[in-house]
Amino acid sequence: MRILIVGAGDTGRHLAKMLSGKGNEVIVVDKEKEKCRIVTEEADVLAINRDATDLTLYDEVDLGKLDVLVAATDKDEVNLFVALIAREYGVPRIIVRVKNEKVAKLLERVGIESAICVPYVTANIIEGFIEGKYSLVKIAPIFSGTYGLVSITLTENDACIGKPLNDLKIPLAAKVIAIFDGEKFLEPNEVKELRPGYEIIGLVRNDIAEEFVKAFRGI
Repeated sequence: MRILIVGAGDTGRHLAKMLSGKGNEVIVVDKEKEKCRIVTEEADVLAINRDATDLTLYDEVDLGKLDVLVAATDKDEVNLFVALIAREYGVPRIIVRVKNEKVAKLLERVGIESAICVPYVTANIIEGFIEGKYSLVKIAPIFSGTYGLVSITLTENDACIGKPLNDLKIPLAAKVIAIFDGEKFLEPNEVKELRPGYEIIGLVRNDIAEEFVKAFRGI
């Protein structure tokens, strides 16, 4: 697929790395030259150092030939602008990250496929932490199916305790993206063994959420 990501912050950068690693043609746009430099060092992408509100940019990247556009800057108004431009060019799939729930609803009303409201997603994950069980946060139909963020709080009775992640039978359509040890977030490959109290955060296809949880619970 040919994918344009507008915004090379943490979200845009990690997404670019994931998508380019799967063989997609990825273009990243950011007005900060340093962010463009970093993303090209981390991923096989074309980075363009431009302001997303510059209309000439969209002819340059041939917006009409995109399969997906992701607006992921830290400004809702810029993401809204980019999404509306993409819609005018007929981009088939438009996914937008926003902070304001009202903006998310506005985008959906005007026909944008997915508006991901970051505070809403975060709040749902924290709720799962507090309740001590897993929760599924629907975020967007992303490229190959409908996925969500699943959070699991491990207990001392879980079958996975004392084991490394590699020993677990995690479904193929799921990926652990972070582990919270109570103080900081850890990269999954940094964790030698799973312990009670760890919070597991995974990107999981919605229909296999229970299977993903079972890999940790063992029940």
